[in-house]
Amino acid sequence: MKTKHLLVIIAFFMAVSSKAQVADSVKVYHEMAFDFVGMQTPLLTKNFFGISLDLKSYVYPKWATGVNFSYSQKIINNKFNYNMGTPIVQYYEIGWINQFDFVQTNKLRLAASLTTGIAISRLADNDDKIERHGKYGNVYVPRGIATDNLFIIEPGFETSYKIYNGNHYSDIYITTKAKYRFAFGGPKYGDISDFNGSYIGIGLSVVGLVGDIQKHN
Repeated sequence: MKTKHLLVIIAFFMAVSSKAQVADSVKVYHEMAFDFVGMQTPLLTKNFFGISLDLKSYVYPKWATGVNFSYSQKIINNKFNYNMGTPIVQYYEIGWINQFDFVQTNKLRLAASLTTGIAISRLADNDDKIERHGKYGNVYVPRGIATDNLFIIEPGFETSYKIYNGNHYSDIYITTKAKYRFAFGGPKYGDISDFNGSYIGIGLSVVGLVGDIQKHN
């Protein structure tokens, strides 16, 4: 009899504990944003055009943090005293974004941002291709001459206007970005001031809600 009563008591407390856990489980939503932007920036006294991708998570309603990747390349006429054929510059940026939306309405978002990261500028000979073995076959890429690795800081502003309402799960915005790049380091070719400059971009942003189950004690 005592054993039966003990089993009933244990079952009762397990049921209460299970209900408490369900009651304490709350689905919390936060926003994620993906930006795909075409951009223009001056490098080495030339205008470069390329693409930029941002992936951001809103850790607070108006504060987003995430990563940025940008790529551009251009054939130039400056050989920087290297013995080479046709010079081509391949330029990459990888950065960490912190963004504050000081205006958020149903249609419009205005934000200030600060991106810190690294810039990789690769000078190569476009007339001298080398073979690289890839997963889907061989490719030929320009032979590298010199590579600059620089630290960059980019303060900027962003404007986004909603063009498609997905009920906060897949809203689409037209986005414009304006930043200024400050570069630091010792370049192997060009002056450090050749890597400072404005950044202008326009493209699309997808903003949506993501849900997480969080348990509260």
